[in-house]
Amino acid sequence: MLYICVRRTVEWRDEEAFRAQLKPAFAPKVAAWNDAFTMPFHEFRHRVREIARTNLATVRGASCAAWDDIPEGALVVPIDDDDWLAPGVGETLEAARDPHALGHYWTSSYLEVPMHLRHRLRLLRQRLFHRWSRPHWTCSSNNYAFVKTAGMGTGLLKHSHASPWFDGPGAALVRQIEGRLSVQNRTLASITSLAYHRPSIGRPELIRKYQAYQQLYSRPVPSGIAWCRPYVDMMRDLMRELRLRAR
Repeated sequence: MLYICVRRTVEWRDEEAFRAQLKPAFAPKVAAWNDAFTMPFHEFRHRVREIARTNLATVRGASCAAWDDIPEGALVVPIDDDDWLAPGVGETLEAARDPHALGHYWTSSYLEVPMHLRHRLRLLRQRLFHRWSRPHWTCSSNNYAFVKTAGMGTGLLKHSHASPWFDGPGAALVRQIEGRLSVQNRTLASITSLAYHRPSIGRPELIRKYQAYQQLYSRPVPSGIAWCRPYVDMMRDLMRELRLRAR
């Protein structure tokens, strides 16, 4: 059986619990969101997580479990609570699994709005020169799996730790799989979308991104990830419910 391990669990629906876990550095961005929209930030993130849960319930032959509940020797796919997996990811991994390998990865797929001009240019370069462009991370949010062993601790649950291992010490022990088995759904409410590396975000910028995300979820689904159409439609409907406050 494939095990899906969600990296963090935030009680988004419970505003008091959410506030207790809110990092001070991110608080100004939550305040900017709540000032701009009628749907509070924590409620929007709760709805996003529920869409992801609906998706994970369709993954065949897989079980969501906390790290401590996953047996040694099991294949684990780490994931954030807003990302999606293809329904057949478990079957594909099982069919392609190399008994001598400790890790497997596949091509990342994203639904996102460029964070800034430099990011937009990088995405354009990757589209135009995809055959020669190497992704920044071998392991992104949810495009890899690894075998839980005594020597493979929780560090590999973080993609920023997994990538150096997949590219370095573990390179001979990992295998690449064909196909697009996951989607990183980088929503308007994600940390990277809300002025990453800056202390705050202004209302005009937030509104521009809001409009861009409404367009994003109304477009045709990119090639190779047609399986995620139902969840894109749910995100489209959620973005339509997200209304601007009158000024």
